[in-house]
Amino acid sequence: MKPTAGLTLIEILIALALSLLVLSAAYALTTSTAQANAVLTTRSQLTSEATVASSLLSARLREACAVFPQNTAVTLPAGVAGTKNAANTTVWRVGTDPFVAFVVPASTVSGSTPMLYAYYLLSRARYNEQMPDTQDIPANSAETSQVLMEFEVPVTAAACTAPLTVAVAPATNAQALLLAEYVRTPTTAEPLFTSESDQAITYRLRFQKASGSSVTVLPILSQTPIRASIVGRNVR
Repeated sequence: MKPTAGLTLIEILIALALSLLVLSAAYALTTSTAQANAVLTTRSQLTSEATVASSLLSARLREACAVFPQNTAVTLPAGVAGTKNAANTTVWRVGTDPFVAFVVPASTVSGSTPMLYAYYLLSRARYNEQMPDTQDIPANSAETSQVLMEFEVPVTAAACTAPLTVAVAPATNAQALLLAEYVRTPTTAEPLFTSESDQAITYRLRFQKASGSSVTVLPILSQTPIRASIVGRNVR
């Protein structure tokens, strides 16, 4: 009886090499698919953040009756969580800081009392320091985006004609809320807010989120940021 022919060492090595090639290709495909899905998920999240932030900002600005001019210092109430800036103070300066403030008159939307609104950026670490633990957001060295805050407080009717006399601090019924979580840090060329000489407020929004070893930016840097320049319909 003839002995059964077995595989030679060369054949075994070739089979192992082919198996490794197939496994490597499958791993690369799985990894690239996972990365692509992560990018799509991130872009979808950033698109949602951008839609909410730009829509609310535009709506609020269109109702404005007065705006705080460039370089105006505004003191927010220290007793309200989420109002301290990088210098650990509640004094913000329009234009110098990523900060803008304006007054919306009484209406069926804002209520029977005019409201002062302020929008500004906080680092993720500064936000977590000030807010309750239940409202903390992820903060790590890879994520350099900031959060956009909305501050609101009732003011007197005179604020529409003389906003600079508004005493913001101390204030009752004031609150600071998180509006958007992944705002890209503004640059000198792209300031977040500008209070224009014609009382328009210009905002420029770009969003960013780290996903693994990559960073997704929306809109991409080769495109212009989400931008609008709005004069309140109640400004006189």
